[in-house]
Amino acid sequence: MSGHGTFDIRELSDSDVPAVVRVISDVRKEYGLERRVGTLIEPSDRNLISTYQRQRSKYFVALDGTRVVGGAGIAPLGDDHSRICELQRMYLHSEYRRCGIGRRLLGRCVEAAKSFGYYQCYAETVREMKEARAFYRAHSFRPLTGPMGDTGHRHNDCWVLLELK
Repeated sequence: MSGHGTFDIRELSDSDVPAVVRVISDVRKEYGLERRVGTLIEPSDRNLISTYQRQRSKYFVALDGTRVVGGAGIAPLGDDHSRICELQRMYLHSEYRRCGIGRRLLGRCVEAAKSFGYYQCYAETVREMKEARAFYRAHSFRPLTGPMGDTGHRHNDCWVLLELK
């Protein structure tokens, strides 16, 4: 981890995609998700640029110097006219957690969501990702009893919602 503790958050660029995919894969392996899913990396993970060029979508990366250490994005939940966005692919390498980077990534996503006119922000995770669940609770996401919409992620078993004000 960087000794000076300064991190940048910026929008995703083409050159970031391989590093973001590595972060996603590493974190999913860390939590043993290869036992839950057919493949650790989905086509939409590899196609981040086209996924987040959609209307009312954006992805941010966290950098320690020039090293991509995490990322998070938002996209409409359901159709492009939805008033609910989905927080997607929010992952940080373990050594960069509890440094405020996740809070900053979420802040950028929430800021973008509000600018796009979303009223709520939905997220999904899995039981094993205890840190993620605690993070969502600490940032005012409320638990839901089931999924919203059809994200296609049947392996997720924890669903949360944030009211955007």
